[in-house]
Amino acid sequence: MPKCNQDQRRGFRVAVTALVLAMWGLSCVADRDEPVLSEGVVATVGSFEISDRHFTNQLKRFYLRTGQAVNLNEEVRLGVLDARIERYAIVEYAREQGWDREPDALYNRALIERKVLMEAYQRHFIYDLVEVTESHEREVFRRYNTTLRASHLFAETRRDADSLYNLLQNGATFESLAPSVFRDPELASSGGDLGYFSLDEMDIAFEEQAYSMQPGQISAPVKTSRGYSIIKLTEVAAAPMLTETEFARRRSSLRQVARAQQEELATRADIRQVTSAMDWNEAGIDVLWELISENSSLYQAHNPELNELPLPVDDGARDVVLARYQGFRFTVGDFLTEAYYTTPARRAQASGFDQFREQLEGMVYRSYALGLINNYPSLDRAFIQGSIEETFYGYLFERFEGYIDQQVRVDEAQVRAAFDSYPEEFASPLHLEVAEMVFTSESTAERVAERLRQGASFEEQLQEYGAPVESKRRQGYIGNLPVTEFGAIGPALRDVQAGEYAGPFQIAEDYYLVLRVLGRTESRALSFREAEPQVRDYVFRTRRQQQRTAKITELKSRYNAYVDLQRLNTLSFEL
Repeated sequence: MPKCNQDQRRGFRVAVTALVLAMWGLSCVADRDEPVLSEGVVATVGSFEISDRHFTNQLKRFYLRTGQAVNLNEEVRLGVLDARIERYAIVEYAREQGWDREPDALYNRALIERKVLMEAYQRHFIYDLVEVTESHEREVFRRYNTTLRASHLFAETRRDADSLYNLLQNGATFESLAPSVFRDPELASSGGDLGYFSLDEMDIAFEEQAYSMQPGQISAPVKTSRGYSIIKLTEVAAAPMLTETEFARRRSSLRQVARAQQEELATRADIRQVTSAMDWNEAGIDVLWELISENSSLYQAHNPELNELPLPVDDGARDVVLARYQGFRFTVGDFLTEAYYTTPARRAQASGFDQFREQLEGMVYRSYALGLINNYPSLDRAFIQGSIEETFYGYLFERFEGYIDQQVRVDEAQVRAAFDSYPEEFASPLHLEVAEMVFTSESTAERVAERLRQGASFEEQLQEYGAPVESKRRQGYIGNLPVTEFGAIGPALRDVQAGEYAGPFQIAEDYYLVLRVLGRTESRALSFREAEPQVRDYVFRTRRQQQRTAKITELKSRYNAYVDLQRLNTLSFEL
């Protein structure tokens, strides 16, 4: 079976890029006097020192991303190290330009700090208490081998969900209610039918409920990450035999999935427990909502030069307590801060009181959690600060990429010259109109592929054996795509004719793909007018890469980038 691991392909592209960049690193060592590096440091650039540990951690990540198929020789090591040198040279330049002190940067840094602290809260107060047992692993294994089919009715608020549930209890059907619930015409006309799904394809709360039901059962409203769902289970298709050998073979990956699911469930349980135990000032919340309703544009506004939401709140009202819990108090003033650090898009979703109330509960919970973690005696503050800095460097890196974009100028003469010089590069490639069928089992993929080639119905096989829900809903249809967008499997598709099947291809672990070619449009030469957008993009990308490379080279020189090659090549570590 052809194999095409997406992470490997991405990793190899990274490797090639890194190795090209590393050539500068090789030359820089020879062109300057060797500085004296601190103990345990393999490279420096500006005020940054890259430690042995930092480098080996990056090398391990690179090794895993490339599928552990790379020889970690001097060129590869230097390429990985050079990527870090480039990153820190860009950070030095960003600081020099003052980008780290711009209002948007300071706002984003504050968001990053809060995110890192919330992750620390989850680790110490939730994840550390999660125990993954063999029964959890076996339940994941069962779900992995069991396909469900279900319908649902969706509501944004608990009030609306309860209303739908009451209608169902009084004789209404999913088919009669779905047209008023869904804008999607397929869901509206099918009674909310979601098709078939399996492990990790639905919201975890939805999955937990669905796998506990019997065909024909209807659930009470289930709180998901998007709102509320009422579920009707319609079909269950389980693998005929689950062997201990198969369970043992997959146990490591099953445990990872089980842990991720239990951590997510524990997080949601913690939110419910804290918010339900709060003493809420309902009258104060009503007054606040009335103020927001009268000033909706201010509630949705974003001004990074402020430090709180600019709602017209009287000074005396700022100290009004909206919620209490075990000595924790959340005031209107706290609300103005927490709302400010909630994205405008999220705030805009509060079209009514119920949505606002759920937003408020999320803000209160976040404020409570941040207070706990900030006072946690065993918090590794150096680690937290390092995480904040490294994440913020990513923001500055993106700011630099935007700066490079702004420096590139492309005129008509350059576009025309590129087309005249390389007309064959701008031909319309072979296009294939395709539908996909995705599998999580190699044996199933091969069995179904053989059935399809013998004349079995694609639609029936898709509904019975295909994996993703969304793929089934669109009958597996992907679109009419250039063959170049199929990556490493593209060459295997070039000779496939309309009506034929290709595959199965292994895309990743437990991810197999069979493609049905519905039609093909052969490659042809393009006129300048047809090709102009493509040529302009090519010229832009080419000139951008030239300018970026020149700027990076300048920055490495300006900030005295240096690599201790001898130390680099003598470092040893466990993979």
